[in-house]
Amino acid sequence: MNLSNKHKSLLITLLFSGTIVLALFNFHIRKQNELIAESYYELEPEEPKTPEELEAEKIAEAEERQASKTNKAYNETQEYKQFAQAYQPIAPPKDYVPKPSENSEESDHTESGDTNASSEIDEDVLSSYSSVNNVLNKRKPSNNAQSVNKKSSMHYSLVNRTHEFLPTPIYLCEEGGKIVINITVNAAGIVTDSYVNSSSTSDNDCLKDHALAYAKDARFNKDISKSKQLGTITFYFEGKN
Repeated sequence: MNLSNKHKSLLITLLFSGTIVLALFNFHIRKQNELIAESYYELEPEEPKTPEELEAEKIAEAEERQASKTNKAYNETQEYKQFAQAYQPIAPPKDYVPKPSENSEESDHTESGDTNASSEIDEDVLSSYSSVNNVLNKRKPSNNAQSVNKKSSMHYSLVNRTHEFLPTPIYLCEEGGKIVINITVNAAGIVTDSYVNSSSTSDNDCLKDHALAYAKDARFNKDISKSKQLGTITFYFEGKN
């Protein structure tokens, strides 16, 4: 087969073009491999912590847990009602004769029985009764007892109301102290008025301004029977110093 000059030129052009295409394709593949190449890092083993470091971590964790507890507010008006029934003294047996050494509080709940020495009540039963009442009297909370966290950074006094939102105090002031805010709450649980109570232990304007702002943001549960209710919110601020 004889090829003309046109055919030869066409073949040469095709071969040259194919070579260029293959070269470009090869170059593209190399670049792609470089982009997807993985990087390897040598990880050094972590050094074991010293006993001092472990102890410091435990102390830090304990402080964080304590801080999370102390920022929870509580209502001062909540007494020990839920425990009242549990701490009621047990009534003595009908034929129980109170001893002269028993206190007056316990004798109020006892009934005078027959003083005859031939009582049919078993002595073990009477002894058990006295022991149980003694334990209950020791555990019975006083009128001022609160089943709450006394170390809270804030608390409020609002009869028969519970808080739905109380901003956590942020210690932004240089000084610290206790700021008591008088509040007026409407039926929707919104604070409509607030001012500083004279029982506050600090005259620092920074503390007062922050306490007033926090008090206005407070929200309580709704109570349509109380269109205007007075109460207080107490903040315990820790200074930066």
